[in-house]
Amino acid sequence: MIGVLVGCSAGATDREYVIPQALCGVPTDVDVLSKLLPSGNEVDVQERNPTPHRKRCQVNVDGSVALIASQEWWEDGDGIDVVADAFPQVESAQLTDDSTSLHTGTGALKKVEACDKVGYSGYTLFTAIQVYARGVDDSVAVEKLIGDYTSGVEASATCR
Repeated sequence: MIGVLVGCSAGATDREYVIPQALCGVPTDVDVLSKLLPSGNEVDVQERNPTPHRKRCQVNVDGSVALIASQEWWEDGDGIDVVADAFPQVESAQLTDDSTSLHTGTGALKKVEACDKVGYSGYTLFTAIQVYARGVDDSVAVEKLIGDYTSGVEASATCR
């Protein structure tokens, strides 16, 4: 029995870093995020804004990209299927019945419904989660994280 308990908890002891409580200012459920990050010693969270229409939060574990959370403004009329082509981690994703989000075990994309930022007339905001950590594939955690992340973005200065 002791051998079984040790074997089951081995993954938890492989993580020497603290799970981030936010993804670049957007509060995060630590329990959900922990399911999508690999074992390792160090975590580094970096905000990258390559264009005014794109904001990315990159989570690195031991120097390797583990997860990227994105906020991207796309032209009105661009459907989620068009936007999905820009995110390799959502290939073969399942579209929700209302056609506002899709997800897999390694990525998700969601249209932000409650966001009409001044200065972005003619654009629609989408959020994305992309998991790059090897061996991580958890569609339930990805779906929960994209929902929470999108709600956090709606409540942030991005949408006010």
